[in-house]
Amino acid sequence: MSCCSSVHGFAWLVLVHACFFAAAQAQQAARTDPTEVTALNAILGTWGLRASPAWNISGEPCSGVAVDETDVDNNPNINPAIKCDCSFNASTVCHITKLGISSNNFTGELPAELGNLEKLEQMYIISSGFSGPFPSTFSKLTNLRILWASDNEFTGKIPDYFGSLPNLQELRFQGNSFQGPIPASLSNLTRLTSLRIGDILNGSSSLSFISNLTSLTVLILRNCKISDNLGTVNFSKLAELTLLDLSFNNITGHVPQSILNLNKLGFL
Repeated sequence: MSCCSSVHGFAWLVLVHACFFAAAQAQQAARTDPTEVTALNAILGTWGLRASPAWNISGEPCSGVAVDETDVDNNPNINPAIKCDCSFNASTVCHITKLGISSNNFTGELPAELGNLEKLEQMYIISSGFSGPFPSTFSKLTNLRILWASDNEFTGKIPDYFGSLPNLQELRFQGNSFQGPIPASLSNLTRLTSLRIGDILNGSSSLSFISNLTSLTVLILRNCKISDNLGTVNFSKLAELTLLDLSFNNITGHVPQSILNLNKLGFL
């Protein structure tokens, strides 16, 4: 065999080996980010729970219904529930993107470790029994699009850092024990389509923060201790509004023409 043939043969073997290695890598199941596994275990431990066998198969959280097409919303047999995105790092790493823990009887504050689930896009914690303030670690959840946190006993002020979560589209804070005022920083949330805040205990809030929220379709600020004049807001900028509820506040002034001209508004 010539030297040239030997070189070609060796190169072919290297190429074949590389192809087999790449195929083997591709066949390896994606694994949940270890930081998120640690955080999830700590969170569940705080509540005295174990991961659901529906989505924690052989100790891997992002498996089963967490990665298939199963609808986990409003399923009492899968609560808590998670969904994952396993497309990261060439489909070798999974991140938890959805957490549903509504309709539970938890007690105490939200675990700070929730802030370590930094790829979370959706979080549902309605009627879960939580109390106390929101942890400062939530400021790390910059991918969050939906947060429903109504009907708990959250206290303190709605944190300013929520105004620094640029991807928020839906925010619900009704039926809690928050103190006013509503943070002006919420005016930064220009992607918000639905904002529902209610039952603020004290403090005086202004309406001015809603002027920049031009993507809103639903705005409910019911019983929020708002003291302001309707004329301070140019409602013509909120052209997408379909529902507006500002009831049980100390709002003065006549209903401006800019509200009456909102063609999509079906409830006032």
